[in-house]
Amino acid sequence: MDEIQNSLKGVLLCLLKDSEVQEKVREIVKEDIEQGGKLEQRLEELEKEKKALHHRLEEAHIECERLHKNCRKLEDEKAVLEQEKREIQKSKDEMAKQFQTQKKELEPFEELREIWQGLSKLDKSQKSYLKNLCGAWDIKSLIALGKDKNGIRQLWNFIKDEIMNSNRKMEHIKVLAKFFDLCISVYNSTNIRKEHYERMEVFIGKEYDSRHCIKTSESIVNGVVQEVLLNGYALQDDVMKPIVIVR
Repeated sequence: MDEIQNSLKGVLLCLLKDSEVQEKVREIVKEDIEQGGKLEQRLEELEKEKKALHHRLEEAHIECERLHKNCRKLEDEKAVLEQEKREIQKSKDEMAKQFQTQKKELEPFEELREIWQGLSKLDKSQKSYLKNLCGAWDIKSLIALGKDKNGIRQLWNFIKDEIMNSNRKMEHIKVLAKFFDLCISVYNSTNIRKEHYERMEVFIGKEYDSRHCIKTSESIVNGVVQEVLLNGYALQDDVMKPIVIVR
């Protein structure tokens, strides 16, 4: 065994003395050195890349924290805005409710304004009669007529005569009819005896019945109710029949 090893050593020594072998060995060593240098350079590059990635990772982490804080801030702002939206909607609903309430409260005044404007356009003789009936020509006196049961009856008689006049103006009749309804409403809501005039129902298209209605002078003898010109009301024995057109 020792002889073989010695022989191999001898052979190797002889080979190492050979110039070609020496050259080959130098090339191998040179390649190993160069390869080692490349590996070290690559390791340095990888280390730099690692540091760069670590730096970017830290920056990304910081950015994530910043975005997370912004998200929390936006969530808080969203909650505040939603609360404000609810409060605004609540205020809006309350305002709408108040508006509807005020509108409802003002409806009678709007109707009164329209009636007053219409009465102001009546013929001179009609306004003169109403002025004498009410005591004065102003809204307060006209409304006060509704408290007088006898005055209401006289108003109905006056309007009935105006309707029976062949030269009547329908726009004036409509205003007077609205004023009559207003007086009835005033009486029903203000009389201390709690008496109430009940409206007498009239059905358009139904056969005319003289027991319940009064027809206009130009109406036919027998026919159906075409239009109601003046509503009728009854309070016990006090009956003011509706006045209708029969065709």
